[in-house]
Amino acid sequence: MKQTLRTKAKARTTPKGASAAIQRRLLAEDWWAAAFHVGLYRSKANEPGTEALLADLLARGARVAVPARHGKNYRWAWVDARTRWRKAAHGILEPVRAVPADPAELRVVVVPGVAFDARGGRLGHGGGHFDRLLAQGDALRVGLCFENRLLAEVPMEAHDIRMEVVITEKRVIYAAPAEARLERLLGGAAPDR
Repeated sequence: MKQTLRTKAKARTTPKGASAAIQRRLLAEDWWAAAFHVGLYRSKANEPGTEALLADLLARGARVAVPARHGKNYRWAWVDARTRWRKAAHGILEPVRAVPADPAELRVVVVPGVAFDARGGRLGHGGGHFDRLLAQGDALRVGLCFENRLLAEVPMEAHDIRMEVVITEKRVIYAAPAEARLERLLGGAAPDR
């Protein structure tokens, strides 16, 4: 069932300008400015981009970690403005020199997916690589999704990890557990939603 959903979602045309609109929507969120230890994916061609997010984080001196291949799995690696990049598996940019990052330090993690649902369900590319990365920390999980890949429901298994926030080019969706994580991120009350 998941593979069928992946195939159908990937076949949907990416709306022109949607990737930039998704990033602008996230950058406009008041809590984004409080994100100073962020896990951020580097996008494939069929995913919402993260270039503007990376530029924003580095410009304001935030610590940024990206997934980097380590054997058959991935781990978080710190990057900065001086990082040299190389194309790795699936054409994803990774740092040439991976400096391991402690997942417990991350306060926000921006997550890719093939599709999402409004309750934070995420349909990944298969293999569980990102779910294993997410299981290592306790960050606010933010999924970036094209609106036409937002499903009524993503089938979830025991190892699948839900997002607290899903952002499309048209809206920001807060799933039930978002408030507590936003409070921790902001050091007090969560912003009004």
